[in-house]
Amino acid sequence: MEKIRLKIRELLDVSEPDLIGDKNFCEKFEAKMKRQHELMDELDVIAKANKTILGRTIRFPMADSYALYLVTKVHATTVQINWLNYCDGHVDDRAGYATKLSRKYVEQSVFGRDRIDELFKAKKAVRV
Repeated sequence: MEKIRLKIRELLDVSEPDLIGDKNFCEKFEAKMKRQHELMDELDVIAKANKTILGRTIRFPMADSYALYLVTKVHATTVQINWLNYCDGHVDDRAGYATKLSRKYVEQSVFGRDRIDELFKAKKAVRV
């Protein structure tokens, strides 16, 4: 679990800077998103291996994208989620920059997305 916590801290640190108006915006924005993707992928693998939702992401649909949040703490009935300044940087009105949600709700969202991912992997394998 310590590895997950370290990756969570790194992802939050990478996600923090607001690059709007930066001289080298495009290059820095692309590098930031690339590193965010790498860290989220690493966290998914580690969290799945540890059978936990800690370090997983939850999405709230917004405009043509979504507001992205990271599960940073897991309690018996609730989880703490923190906003990730990702892509368009949408912030959900209900969640703000950090909030607690029902653990059951977050598990359904995360595990539901996992099942959909598995379904599409299976369909890709059949198409060969």
